[in-house]
Amino acid sequence: MKVCLALILLASAAATSAADLKVQSCGSSATVNVNGIKITGCDKNPRNCIFKKGQNANMSLPFTSSTQIQAVHAKVSGHLGPLTVPFSLPQPNACINSGLVCPLQADQPNVYVASLPVKRIYPSVRVIVQWELLDEHDNKLVCIKFPVQLQN
Repeated sequence: MKVCLALILLASAAATSAADLKVQSCGSSATVNVNGIKITGCDKNPRNCIFKKGQNANMSLPFTSSTQIQAVHAKVSGHLGPLTVPFSLPQPNACINSGLVCPLQADQPNVYVASLPVKRIYPSVRVIVQWELLDEHDNKLVCIKFPVQLQN
């Protein structure tokens, strides 16, 4: 019985979703489906997503805005203690090649998809990544934070 319980606990720990990673909201005006978020390297480690240097980190982020949004742009930064370092996205306009069709309609589900290059020059450190989707007035439509370990 104890062995079965241990196996069940081990299996449930291995099945980590973004919600298990403590993805936190940092001021979203839209409703974010936290359980539907998928992030590269988050399925094997319950404490950090593992981003491999020299590869892309991919994300799928479902959300619903309560109002119509004309334009959306993405912004990503890493927080390392008191330092905030911006990361460059290949396509910061979230209305282009990111799964969104702008203008976004009110009360309609959307899924933002993005790929972030993890450069080899980045140090192998643990950072808190903040990913924001901003509307045409630079208001936070979506803002999430999650822990990442950068690795070779």
